[in-house]
Amino acid sequence: MIKLRVGGVPEHYNLPWHMTLEKDALKQHGIDAEWQDYYEGTGGMIQAIKRNELDVAVLLTEGAISGISRHANYRIVGFYTDSPLVWGIHVPAPSDLNDVADIYHHRYAISRYGSGSHLMPYVHARQEQWPLHKLQFRVIDNLDGARMAFREKTADVFFWEKFTTKPYVDNGEFRRIGEYPTPWPGFVVVASIQALTLHSDLIKKMMETVFDQADILFNDPDRIAKIAHFYDLLESDVEEWLSYTRWCKNIELKHEVLEETTSILKEVGLVHQKFDCKDLTKLPC
Repeated sequence: MIKLRVGGVPEHYNLPWHMTLEKDALKQHGIDAEWQDYYEGTGGMIQAIKRNELDVAVLLTEGAISGISRHANYRIVGFYTDSPLVWGIHVPAPSDLNDVADIYHHRYAISRYGSGSHLMPYVHARQEQWPLHKLQFRVIDNLDGARMAFREKTADVFFWEKFTTKPYVDNGEFRRIGEYPTPWPGFVVVASIQALTLHSDLIKKMMETVFDQADILFNDPDRIAKIAHFYDLLESDVEEWLSYTRWCKNIELKHEVLEETTSILKEVGLVHQKFDCKDLTKLPC
């Protein structure tokens, strides 16, 4: 039995992984998988792979690309979702910011540099044709850190998945003044170079099994209630989320999507101009 350590954010996108583990669906393939929630998001998981604490992770697409361009020791195995991630653009409830057009010269809360909450303000600012050099960041580690930063008035704006933050919008801590869907599929699955070198076939089998569970979940007549219960979400929110969310059905690298995403990240200065996107999937010799 081969042990594989898997990480992901504690959000609704990852329920198929939990279903897979609860059913022991991987044991028949000789895989002993261990799941770890990472509240620090993509940036935290990149560091965990670097410290050899994770073998496989579900990362934001833009964060995975940016990490590899900075010599991270993993490669992209395939896309996890076919649909974008919709980021909520949040401010503290008492803030006088009411229009997204006014946020660019304020302080952005980010979980850490290289995370999606750091990268997406650049991509959004590029679309709005704002001066990128004026973006200011405050590292807050995780969602609870953002809540504290808002209370202590050390940050002004926060990009985060909109349904994960909705409880804090509903209770009056945050106001969501806008939304921003990624211009690409939201998540990819990555694996450390060491894990891919030793167990690439098992990693691919694991992904195929998770995709099977995602398909079962999506076609389950009780899917809305199950997701709402597992993640403590309102059923109406889950219904809206599922209206635009699609998991992949098989392992695909979608090289043209990776190239386009890399090109945009180069434009905003988050990936070096000479970076070859072939290195996103190619193991070193």
